[in-house]
Parts: sequence; structure tokens; C-alpha cells
Amino acid sequence: MRQTPPPEAPFADKMAYYRTQHTSTGVRATHLVGTPIIAAGLPLMFAKPRLGAPMFVGGWAMQILGHKLFEKNLPSTHKGWITYQLTGVIDVCEQYGEMLARLAKIRSRRKARLQ
Repeated sequence: MRQTPPPEAPFADKMAYYRTQHTSTGVRATHLVGTPIIAAGLPLMFAKPRLGAPMFVGGWAMQILGHKLFEKNLPSTHKGWITYQLTGVIDVCEQYGEMLARLAKIRSRRKARLQ
């Protein structure tokens, strides 16, 4: 297992470490759902606590459960809260971007076949 980069390490090293902790399809799936729930729940905790708090807690429960079941490790956030929150959000955004690009490519091929 790769060692956690020190706090002064470049962000790219931290991102690479984050990816070593998220290799299974199961944990990636729980993060694709859980991370947006956490991100939406955080501001809602202050604006609408009855909605935001369960979203925030539920999203985190999903993340932790995903790590326990699929990776047999803990979320990276215990090694640097802000840094690994950012790497998680960036990684999930990148995965969604890749999915959207694949979908656009499939649609483009279908459209070309129909013409």
C-alpha cells in the first residue's frame, strides 16, 4: 500500500495517493452517489437542518460503508480533512465527466448510423 504523502507534498501526489485508496468498483459507486449527497447536504445543514443533516450523515455513512466493504480501509479524510475532501470531489467530478463523454460518444455513433 502506498504511503500517505506529507502535507507539503504537491497536490498531484495527494491525488495519486487518493486513487490508490479507491480502486474497487464498489467504492467508486458509493462515492459517485455519496459525495454529491454530502456536498449538497453540507450547506443545507445550515439552511434546512432537518434535510441537510440526514443527507450529510447518510452520505458519509455510504462512504464509510463502501470503504469497509469494498476496499477494507478507511476514507482518506482522516489523513488530511480538507485535502482529501477536495481530492474526493475532484475524482468524482472527473468520473462524471468521463461518463458524460462516453455517453456523448455513444449518442454520436447512433446518430451517425441513423443518417
